[in-house]
Amino acid sequence: MNSSAISSLRLLFYTLFLAYVCAGIISILPGPTLPLLAKNTGVPLDIAGWAFTASALGFALGVMLAGALSGRLGPKFLLMSGMVIMSISGAIIPWTHLFLLLLITQFILGIGFGFLDVSINMTVTLAFHDTLNETLNNLHSAYGIGALVAPLLLSLALQVSHDAILAYLVGSAVGLAGILLLTRQHVPSIPKRNEEQQQRGTSIPPGLFTQILLWLMVLEMFLYIGAELGFSTWIVTAVSQSAAISLALAAPVATVFWLGLTSGRLLGAQALRRGMLSETRLLYLCIVGGGISGLLVAFFPGQIGISFSASALVGFFFGPIFPGIMAIASRWFVRALGLVSGVLLTSAGASGMILPVFIGFLIAHVGVNWGMATPAIICLIIILPLSLALRQQRRTLHLQADEHTMKYPLPLIK
Repeated sequence: MNSSAISSLRLLFYTLFLAYVCAGIISILPGPTLPLLAKNTGVPLDIAGWAFTASALGFALGVMLAGALSGRLGPKFLLMSGMVIMSISGAIIPWTHLFLLLLITQFILGIGFGFLDVSINMTVTLAFHDTLNETLNNLHSAYGIGALVAPLLLSLALQVSHDAILAYLVGSAVGLAGILLLTRQHVPSIPKRNEEQQQRGTSIPPGLFTQILLWLMVLEMFLYIGAELGFSTWIVTAVSQSAAISLALAAPVATVFWLGLTSGRLLGAQALRRGMLSETRLLYLCIVGGGISGLLVAFFPGQIGISFSASALVGFFFGPIFPGIMAIASRWFVRALGLVSGVLLTSAGASGMILPVFIGFLIAHVGVNWGMATPAIICLIIILPLSLALRQQRRTLHLQADEHTMKYPLPLIK
């Protein structure tokens, strides 16, 4: 590859990195600012929490739409649309004084995040195929960076202006910078034979939804997102109740988790790049490590030192799992890339609406230990569908007529 192509790929990577930083800031801020949003809209805190449900529903719709439209519109248009939607929504949320408008804005924000997630996965698969898992780990660490920066921006904004508006506007500004960078760049499109297939009106490859391999990957994604969101949503409450300390003192445990998650993805990318671990071995190691670390938190939630250090380990091991699953699925189903990305991320959205609520029910009615053990157990269960999927793929690899696995080289950049 010549120097011009390498420079183009680097610029594309930095642009995608900015997109995920923007997503991390804007999607995380409604959590810590929920009391302010509730006050602005004049509703109780528990009612204001429906804003998260609206966002999750929007995300599920967004990934389905992005998957269905990916062949017609292309990843660049979807990515720019997602970034525009998120940037505008992020600027509106802190200003609104109508609860209905807040719900609508959160719903639209979710749609934008869905567009962004699907289009970035497509773009990375097409442009960075030779280093897919490594690149996805690096890019998804950008979301963790945004999640870490968001509370710091909020703290600064509250000190300067006693309002959260400035923090949201910074997130929108990062998104705007990404949009401007993307405008003149070339983003690889879906392989030509896929475009021809879609022009003939057969955008869904025959037999795609009957493949057990696809549904095993969907199950893996469902379980992982449930484990990650379940743990990150309830860890502060669990530590606060078990150690009998205030939420303010327990809150840094969530920061420690996100710091571990970001570090895990960065180090996972380096391990893959240097050949220290294979893709599948890294996944198995992270699943087992995340499960054991999560059980440690569940057994000793009241021990501050153990809870904080084990939560960091949970984040560290959880980090490479999501990009690892997406990388494997993208390679196996490259002929239906946008659609499969949409299906997997729809599963993620459904999990985010179901499993955290279930874990909260367990904490309230059974106990903190059982509630916090659930994400760890869910994480360990991922081993089963992953093993079955890898075995199934090895069995079908020799079939030359398989419509949904990669049988031809992909251009890195045009």
